[in-house]
Amino acid sequence: MYEQLSSCVTNIDSQAGSLFLLLINTLFASQCEMTDPKLYPPDRSSSLKDGDSFDFIVVGAGSAGSVVGNRLVEVGKWSVLVLEAGGIPSLTAQIPLLFFNIELTDQTWDYYTERSRNSCLGLRSGACHWPRGKLLGGCSSINAMLYIRGNKKNYDSWAENGNEGWDYENLLKYFKRSERLMATNLQHLDSYGKKGLLPLTNYKSNDPVRDIIFDSVKEIGYPILEEEGPNGFFECLQTVEDGVRANAAKVFLGSVKDSKRITLVQNTHVKRVLINEITKQATGVEVEIDGKTLKVYNRKEVVLSAGAINSPQLLMLSGIGPREHLKGLDIDVIQDLKVGKHLQDHMMFLMFSKVNDEAFEQVDSQNELFKYFSHQDSTFGKLGITNIQGFISTKNASNFPDIQYTYLGFPKNDLSAINTFTEVINLDIETAKKLKYYNSRHNIVGTVIILLQPKSTGEVLLRNKDPLVEPIIRSGYLTDMDGYDLETMLKGVRIAEAQIRTKSFKEVGAEVLDINIPNCGKHEFDSDDYWRCAIRNIGTTLYHPTGTCKMGPKSDTDAVVDAKLKVHGIDKLRVIDASIMPNIVSGNTNGPTIMIGQKGSQIIIDDYLDQCMKKYEVQDKHNGEI
Repeated sequence: MYEQLSSCVTNIDSQAGSLFLLLINTLFASQCEMTDPKLYPPDRSSSLKDGDSFDFIVVGAGSAGSVVGNRLVEVGKWSVLVLEAGGIPSLTAQIPLLFFNIELTDQTWDYYTERSRNSCLGLRSGACHWPRGKLLGGCSSINAMLYIRGNKKNYDSWAENGNEGWDYENLLKYFKRSERLMATNLQHLDSYGKKGLLPLTNYKSNDPVRDIIFDSVKEIGYPILEEEGPNGFFECLQTVEDGVRANAAKVFLGSVKDSKRITLVQNTHVKRVLINEITKQATGVEVEIDGKTLKVYNRKEVVLSAGAINSPQLLMLSGIGPREHLKGLDIDVIQDLKVGKHLQDHMMFLMFSKVNDEAFEQVDSQNELFKYFSHQDSTFGKLGITNIQGFISTKNASNFPDIQYTYLGFPKNDLSAINTFTEVINLDIETAKKLKYYNSRHNIVGTVIILLQPKSTGEVLLRNKDPLVEPIIRSGYLTDMDGYDLETMLKGVRIAEAQIRTKSFKEVGAEVLDINIPNCGKHEFDSDDYWRCAIRNIGTTLYHPTGTCKMGPKSDTDAVVDAKLKVHGIDKLRVIDASIMPNIVSGNTNGPTIMIGQKGSQIIIDDYLDQCMKKYEVQDKHNGEI
């Protein structure tokens, strides 16, 4: 790039040259500002030594781990080591509109599911692509930045099944503790926290299709809501500030970056937890940095916050997991628990429709990009129509939804966006060609139909005992015996189709597209059997795996951790991330995972500090309303 710039400089006159230099300076200054290492605690990977010890070791600087690191450091009494497999998020990861692009980089764990007879059949190699965040912030640095708490009934059911203190009423303060509601049109609401660290903003898309979507859902009988609710459509809050992604590491670890009590080590692979087989206590972790293996030790606890794939992988590598599976890999069994089982995820299916030109605002991408880097309002600082969310129940008018909707917009001939999208979801080459063909001639709206309460479960297993080898992921999609999941998705598709057939959408020429889905040509297009086939063939992940270190009492034979998030039968070891969910929440999982980080941190603080020090929680400087 620099050679190209220098070769054309002689053809720029003084006035144009000044403008050109202003542009270049603006671009470079913005890039440096958004990717500045000083936004985070300094990387201490070069100074970590074999035998070093800390009060707490936190594995993973993602949505939960960043919160845990923040909370334990803020107590002011303990040394905290935070270990992260990746590094500082790239510029692409900062720009909201490019959230799909980051999933194709080396800043993710590039996982794929195993082949199945039930799902992902029409995707390349018969596998669903499951990228997970491998960078500071974890999946909060690669997700769609949507902030949704989930349904009250989800959490109440956790408590009803033996997890005391995990009902919604008790958890609300932990949601609020993180939240800093910045949306000016919602400041009158008391339902969100306003003094936390996590910025919550919203916006209205400038695309006319935004109003068309809301008008159409009213036509089919659903209300428009001011905020997240269990039955209706609304514009979602997002973890974005000034047009830049607010990832959890930047928000939570960044606030304690100057503390001497935190040691952040980046680009470090944790190989296993060190456990004394006699006392059954976690004593530290074994890590690999730049090809060297080190052992570091905890004086108090090890906290796994590596996510629903990597936390169970680490437990099993450490001898904690299903006995027969570990024995088959010649791993000494320290504790026989159903680690890796009960995997739940939100399956999504996309229905594509063409609309005419008046449905989308025509924008100049280059101009929008310059506006973005000049700190002006720009489409690059938003998510298009993806901030529109809907929750419905296909069974009745209850307040416990089973389907969620969101939307993707592909302006006509926007081949960059459509190419990235088809690559990310691993779409079959011929199906991708058909979709690109339509996009070369039409604007496209993708209606995303999401299964909120799956009955199907999958599992995570070790492929072998090598910690650097990716685990086996069996999604379990559509494996429930009674077919509930597939039929619920079919109902969701039919409701989405009814929306496209409303007067509001017909006025912009909306028509559902046949994109030649593999293996479905034998069925009549738009028949129930066609859509069932389509769901099985190109239904995929919404990137919300949970449940693989399930929380529950000892009486729950599937449980891995108790209500204090301690691993059953092992002392000084907890899991604090989305893997502990007893059942998946009804909505995007980033907000609930951050809440789990807050709740888990407070449990640790309560366990180690006396009653006098517990005033810390009540009088916390970030949120006095707790």
